[in-house]
Amino acid sequence: MSLQFVMGGAGSGKTRYLYETAIKQAVEQPDRLFLFVVPEQYTMQTQKELVRLHPRKGLMNMDVLSFKRLAYRVFEDLGVQVPAVLDDMGKSMVLRKVAGMVRRDLGLYGSHLEQPGFISQLKSQISELGQYGIRPEDLKQVEAETDHPLLKDKLKDLGVIYKSFRDYIEDHYITAEEILDILCRELPRWEKLKNSVIYLDGYTGFTPVQYRLAELFMLHAREVVCTVTVDLRENPYEKCGIQHLFYMGRHTVCRLKELADRHHVEIKQEIRCDRRPGWRFKDSESLDFLEQNLYRYTGKVWAGKKPDIRLCQGKTPAEEAAYICTMVNRLVREDGLRYREIAVITGDPVSYGRELIHPFEEAGIPYFMD
Repeated sequence: MSLQFVMGGAGSGKTRYLYETAIKQAVEQPDRLFLFVVPEQYTMQTQKELVRLHPRKGLMNMDVLSFKRLAYRVFEDLGVQVPAVLDDMGKSMVLRKVAGMVRRDLGLYGSHLEQPGFISQLKSQISELGQYGIRPEDLKQVEAETDHPLLKDKLKDLGVIYKSFRDYIEDHYITAEEILDILCRELPRWEKLKNSVIYLDGYTGFTPVQYRLAELFMLHAREVVCTVTVDLRENPYEKCGIQHLFYMGRHTVCRLKELADRHHVEIKQEIRCDRRPGWRFKDSESLDFLEQNLYRYTGKVWAGKKPDIRLCQGKTPAEEAAYICTMVNRLVREDGLRYREIAVITGDPVSYGRELIHPFEEAGIPYFMD
């Protein structure tokens, strides 16, 4: 039982270190299981990269899972029967039904139930309450403690709907968020875990139930290795305020360390990925400079050669979209890039998404809206 952190800034090579270390150990110790637990949308890319780097071009005694996929793997091995799981559409249908049933008990939300998108927002709120283990009783407690009238009304209505939702699905369905609660109960019985090395990669932080699973990993697995994005010029083991740029990374380190200390789990010396320039920016010193100083307010100014950053200004979103479309075509036709190597990132995906769809389709540019 041990815990080890791999720390560094973005693009510093944390994930690459995990891949190379895991592959080397997997070849040397074929009887041991090496599990990568990564976010759901990251599993396929991780599998692809591990296969590419592996000398035998196969995962063999390695596996890549998200927390949810790990749950189903454990349930399958242990023969655990799980009730029917409500998907997003099912949640929305149940919420619409129960909200209608308790409509007369709703003060603030009663007049909004027919508004487009309201049930969808309510579904997202209910899902988040489930992720963080919030019960209807907890909402009542917060409602009693607050002096803000509007917040009190919202908490009251949300509590009524949430309780009705829980009562309606009880003994018939479970939500996707409850799968991890079941996993917490069953995981200690999974024999494969005792001979496993667990790699936690790609997370900026964990929900309470995921911390419970990380605690079980530390108690029952041979070793847990977790990557954390922090600024190594500061002490990552020191707590900081929520306004700090790397609050989530440092909070993760402190929380996992507390769990390890509580159970007397060995904490190994951390791996510090501090190569400069970072691996991701080895061909661009200006981007490496940006990564080290963005939102740091150090007062430093780039004084090197022409940076790999260009600032352009458009009068309207439509003008910006047209410029982006032109740039994408130029990068593909003249610079040899592939469409999958280009990303358009915006703080307002709804508005800019509408502006981008038409010029992209006219130019025949394939795209995926996330």
